[in-house]
Amino acid sequence: MRRLLPPLAAFAAAMLLLMWWYAGKVLIPAAGGLMPLDMRLLGFSAEAAQAYVAALEGRGRAVYLLEMRWLDTGFMWSFALLLALGLLRFSRGRPLWLRALLLLPVAAYLGADWAEGVTVRELLLRGPEQFLPLLAEWAALFTRLKTGFAALSLGLLARLWWLERRQG
Repeated sequence: MRRLLPPLAAFAAAMLLLMWWYAGKVLIPAAGGLMPLDMRLLGFSAEAAQAYVAALEGRGRAVYLLEMRWLDTGFMWSFALLLALGLLRFSRGRPLWLRALLLLPVAAYLGADWAEGVTVRELLLRGPEQFLPLLAEWAALFTRLKTGFAALSLGLLARLWWLERRQG
């Protein structure tokens, strides 16, 4: 497991950096300076989502639906696997039920990130003409859940790392 963590972390970091690059070079300019929906970690209003969908031009929409979708999928899975392996590594010696419980926020993160991607994709495919405010509210909820579960998972990982260092 120790040998898998560094390349997995490098892959996740590369995916994240590429997403930021595409956002900065393509998506933000193509939307008139507006931040992509799934990068608004605290969520967004239905009005803000509608403004973004209306502002996003053709090339930006195409990049969001293809390149960003693949990068987000690669990041989501590699980050979740990295979190899970880290939690399992630092929880060695603890009861099996506790180790399994520690993985629940990671699974919830993965589900929320996937659901966010699906709802944002649907908003972009519908475009401003067929915009559904309820769909935007769901997308914003999944964005907030993604952020919360990722933060919880990172907090648990940091706590376990600290406990191992202290006992070490």
